[in-house]
Amino acid sequence: MSTPNFLFDVARGNLEGASAVNLFGFNRGVALNYETIWNDGVNYTFPSTAIALTVTTSSALDYGKTLIIEGLDSDYNIISEVVTLADGGTVTTALFFRINLMIMLDGENVGNINAINTAVKYGYIEAATGVMQACIYTVPRNHSLYLFRIDVNSATTNGNKYLTIRNVTNTSAGRKLRVAEATFATSQVSYDRQVPFKLAEKTDFSFEAKSSSSTNEVAIFVEAVLVRTS
Repeated sequence: MSTPNFLFDVARGNLEGASAVNLFGFNRGVALNYETIWNDGVNYTFPSTAIALTVTTSSALDYGKTLIIEGLDSDYNIISEVVTLADGGTVTTALFFRINLMIMLDGENVGNINAINTAVKYGYIEAATGVMQACIYTVPRNHSLYLFRIDVNSATTNGNKYLTIRNVTNTSAGRKLRVAEATFATSQVSYDRQVPFKLAEKTDFSFEAKSSSSTNEVAIFVEAVLVRTS
């Protein structure tokens, strides 16, 4: 049964070919230079090729628990794999070109969970959070992503100190744009788009932040709709 609320119907799965995408990003130590808003801090690096990931935990109490990695293969097709945490780490069978989400499927992760390849971290679940908190997403092939709402939060409320945020997009053809740069000195800034911002297929998307002085915690919430185009 459909309703007058389009976004509610998307979340309920009532519209074929459309699904809700909610991104939660958090960075505890945003300093003077731009950093990706994700809970491992600093700048996120996208893989240059499709890779196997070694998934580890810092706590033996997590052994036997499962999580799912959702991402894209080298052709930007949607793939996923369920991983069981084990001593010494677990290597994925699937080769991931992009990682859009890591989330626990059972229990609570006691330790920090890392998904790495050749010492580079591509996925991270902080202890006791259960999910990768990263404002990072790559649009699958034959899909478009439409951003509807963006909320940014910080403890910065001093008018003499401010934060700057910006959106970074990078297409598969190599065109990189840093857009929607804005500053704020309040605890929250919200962008409720009347006309959604469209991201085409095979586009990497992330948000970055920097501080005018010292370090700050920054959180971001993004509401979007993924639409299959063919």
